Amino acid sequence: MKALNSKPDAFRRSRGFSRYETAFDEHKETALKPSESHRSFHYQSRLVWDAGRRASALVGGKPVVPVSSPPEFKGDPVCWSPEDMLVAAADACLLMTFLAYSQREELELVKYESSADGALEFADGRYRFTEVILRPSLTFRTEDDAEIARMVLEEAHRDCIITNSITAVVKLEPEISVATAP
Repeated sequence: MKALNSKPDAFRRSRGFSRYETAFDEHKETALKPSESHRSFHYQSRLVWDAGRRASALVGGKPVVPVSSPPEFKGDPVCWSPEDMLVAAADACLLMTFLAYSQREELELVKYESSADGALEFADGRYRFTEVILRPSLTFRTEDDAEIARMVLEEAHRDCIITNSITAVVKLEPEISVATAP
């Protein structure tokens, strides 16, 4: 049995869990509550049509991104498609949210890589993403950090802005490990 003062136990207690609980209790979630300090944010972009099914996506001060329809819809296969961007956005949002939360918990992340798969299907009379599967692979320095990371990753998945903004089901299939000593 672990000591009561271990890092995972402290994490659970900070979230309102007893030392015997091992999974999040939906009634004790720590989601952000609306308050006067929460603001709304706006993001702008521009598209300039180049030719055919190609355009340039412009966001102030950032590199230009050539965009096109996906090859399945007669687009240029060397360009990012909106479909690529949506799947990558869900994947990147999970990472950025996880990094913010893991920094708060002072987790020692050694490595993070991920892949994502989005299913675009003809459903309800139109094409739409029906499912996105995120497969992050994380490595930590200690078992305690790896244990906390599982809970923090679930929290990040629940709070991810992009995931919460799309209608597709977003599934999380993580692999979490501990670095071996050299």
